[in-house]
Amino acid sequence: MRRAATAGLVLLPAPAAAHGMLQGVGDVYAGLLHPLVVPAEALALVAAALLLGASGRAACRAGLPVLAAGLALGLALGRFAPPSLATPALLATAFLAAAPVTAGLRLSPPLAALIAALAGLAVGIDAQPDPGTLRQTLTAAAATLFGATAIAVIVAALVLGREQSWQRIAVRVAASWITASAILYFAWLATSAPT
Repeated sequence: MRRAATAGLVLLPAPAAAHGMLQGVGDVYAGLLHPLVVPAEALALVAAALLLGASGRAACRAGLPVLAAGLALGLALGRFAPPSLATPALLATAFLAAAPVTAGLRLSPPLAALIAALAGLAVGIDAQPDPGTLRQTLTAAAATLFGATAIAVIVAALVLGREQSWQRIAVRVAASWITASAILYFAWLATSAPT
């Protein structure tokens, strides 16, 4: 009888959560780590940071604050966005940010900042904390904002500080991988769409 009861409890469905891969780590760590463990979010953030760093100090000064503002806006408004558009929006902004870096283009600070703001908005929309109390939600959202902004600042600073030719090549290679990932995703989406 005990075995049957145990087997029955194991087979009960668990509650589903949109971002349940970080359960049990707490709201702060779940928020901090979320942009790193969701691949599309990581691609968009790294691509935006590569673009800002490759576009120079003025682009970083203009772009990093607006990326953070876009993140905050996305976190605030994300509940109203259709979830099916989150991944395509993330990969579209990743492509927009990574393609110029792959091509070796240096964008103007306002244009680089605009693309960074779009990337931040897309990441914020996708990084909605799991439903909970208001305190839990705000804690996780604040941690996501801090973590994602920190990732962008670190990557942009590393790119900005590149001096040797191999470092410039490494930045372009990283951007080309992100560009290729976005193109492959959209090609897969186009071929897997029902006819």
